[in-house]
Amino acid sequence: MSKFTMDDDQMNDFFCSRFWGENLSYIPPNQQIDDLKTENLRRLSYGIILPAICILGILGNALNLLVLTRPNMKGPAYIYMRGYSASALVALVFAIPFGRRLQFHDDNGRWTTLREAFYTAHLELFLGNACLGVGVLMLLVLTIERYVSVCHPTHMRPALGPPKLTVFLILIGTFVIYLPSLFRYEVIKCVLFTDGSITYYKRNNYDFLDSMFYSVYKVILEIVFKLMPTVLIAYFNVRIMIVYRQTCNKRRRMTLSHTKDDDSRKFAEERRLMFLLGSTSLLFLVCVSPMAILHVTLSEENLSNFSYQVFRALANLMELLNYSITFYIYCLFSEDFRNTLLRTMRWPWRKDKTNVKRNNDQFRMTATQPIITQHKLAVTHQFPQHSTSGFVTGNGRSSSI
Repeated sequence: MSKFTMDDDQMNDFFCSRFWGENLSYIPPNQQIDDLKTENLRRLSYGIILPAICILGILGNALNLLVLTRPNMKGPAYIYMRGYSASALVALVFAIPFGRRLQFHDDNGRWTTLREAFYTAHLELFLGNACLGVGVLMLLVLTIERYVSVCHPTHMRPALGPPKLTVFLILIGTFVIYLPSLFRYEVIKCVLFTDGSITYYKRNNYDFLDSMFYSVYKVILEIVFKLMPTVLIAYFNVRIMIVYRQTCNKRRRMTLSHTKDDDSRKFAEERRLMFLLGSTSLLFLVCVSPMAILHVTLSEENLSNFSYQVFRALANLMELLNYSITFYIYCLFSEDFRNTLLRTMRWPWRKDKTNVKRNNDQFRMTATQPIITQHKLAVTHQFPQHSTSGFVTGNGRSSSI
């Protein structure tokens, strides 16, 4: 029995006739209901919630960069933090046209210009996912840097080599790794026979998607940028919490002069640290895991299912939310970060207060790891202190080396 095959032109004609025919053919009532539900879902998810998250995140990451470039924010850790905030900011900017496309143009689109169709088919996911990938790796190296500083204070720092070189290599390497996503879709030109009008659509590149290379590539991609960072960040944060608590207990026993107020304040700091690290690790796991599942299971067959569309919308929104709330976590848990922000913004009612620094124990928080200050003890010769990169001393200046 001979097998019927079509050349590229015939496949394009079939693809175009399917879309033009949809406007003329009978649509079953149940499909009409599903289409209406999907349209309402898109309007709510990508027309209202996604822009709100993006605006919130763009504002927060812009303020993050403003604070992290202050003179007292020096050291390797702050370079990684700036890299994370910058990549998250750019990714959120790219997410806005992505949301508008899903709201108004559906998955296959319907564009009148080749420029819009080309961007959507080849650049949209490449640029957005690459920026998010850079952010994930920045978060990972930042966690490793803090882990080495807290758990191995005698180790030579910076632990991962020159920070600026590390940031550059992460940026270049991530974009190179995401290059194959440029070929996931292709643009199809459709001409209406009645008036000759031209419309462009996006279609899956099945020759590429069905290849063995892509089947292995998409799994490796999720392991490198989703599974591995999630496991490592959770592990390093748990180790930081354990070592920090042991260090605090040891310092309490060795300190000869302390008061109940000091103990209660230190206990509150430890409790806040444990809660922050545990919750942010869980948040990263919860927000990133659905997107990993989505990337592996994404197909035209699944996209026709309304339940899968709900899962897809939630996965997209949760991942963007994860990159939008860093600034607000900083403000919530770090007094020194708030003071630096207020000094930068020059609020008059905080001008005098922020110049007075406490000489007691302080610690700085990031969204996934602490940047802990060295405790000032009454008997300093019994517990030698180590200056670590990116740690902040009592006078608000970085003690980076």
